[in-house]
Amino acid sequence: MSATPDSKLHGAVPTMISMVVPTRNRAHTLRRVADSYFAQEGVDEIVFVSDAGDDDTETALREIASKYPGVRLVFMTNASRQGASQSRNIGVQACTNAFILFCDDDEYLEAGYAQICLDKLLSYGAGAVSGRRIYMRSGETQAQALDRFGSGLRASRPFIPLLCEFVNGARFTGDIQQPITNAIILTRTEDLRTYGFDPAYARGNGYREESDYQMNLYVNGKDIWVTNRCHSFHLPLHEVRTGGQRTSVWKRLYWENHYTRYFYKKYYDRYASRMGMATPRVLAVLAFGAFSLYKELVRPPLYRVAVALMARRKRA
Repeated sequence: MSATPDSKLHGAVPTMISMVVPTRNRAHTLRRVADSYFAQEGVDEIVFVSDAGDDDTETALREIASKYPGVRLVFMTNASRQGASQSRNIGVQACTNAFILFCDDDEYLEAGYAQICLDKLLSYGAGAVSGRRIYMRSGETQAQALDRFGSGLRASRPFIPLLCEFVNGARFTGDIQQPITNAIILTRTEDLRTYGFDPAYARGNGYREESDYQMNLYVNGKDIWVTNRCHSFHLPLHEVRTGGQRTSVWKRLYWENHYTRYFYKKYYDRYASRMGMATPRVLAVLAFGAFSLYKELVRPPLYRVAVALMARRKRA
């Protein structure tokens, strides 16, 4: 489903937005990306929740925040590891605005991201809205990354219902509605305090931790939208150094399947009913298991071969 809404439905009085950013020992990435949070139109409050971190994240953020006196910085530290989901819940409780934008600590936000998502959320009456996520390559500027990405990288369905997976690089224009999107969402504070993030995803790579909240909205009748009007830019993976995707392939396989079984147990029947799907849950879980093996073991070498062939053709 796609459409183009009329923007600015919130009227002449500005509607202010809070941001919540869970983090752990990522001062090195926040020094690069956090300016793009403080510079967001409509954002007057940013809550960073350090998950028992012990680096100089707070010092780095206070240095950056000093350049933006109109934005309130809240820095919180968990006494012990709680995981990203519970850190988000903790951050939500400290927010004072009716709308909250979540961001990861290794992504830039394009100028206007928060305000565009708010316009879409209000126009569509949505539960959550995200822009497109672009994974940057080494040495690439944001402008170069956006030019390369365009409206997507390949002809593919943006969402695969049986796997409950969105395809980040799928090519589409305008805005589309689907059950889940990426993690950089804007949503309502009241919905977060009703549904919240599930702390059960605290171990391993936390696979589906962001999707859980979105699916909770979806199975309760709320719509999720993705727009091409704004973008987040993920730092090149080799520059991030830590995090769930830096673990071994075998650990990723284990946690992807462990959390997908948990996720499907919670939501699959209601999700399938709303989607009009007749496939039993057990078959959907098996299908995801096969997909995760392909994604982690087969697709990476195929991708490397394809890149090498393209490079050879360019040199020829």
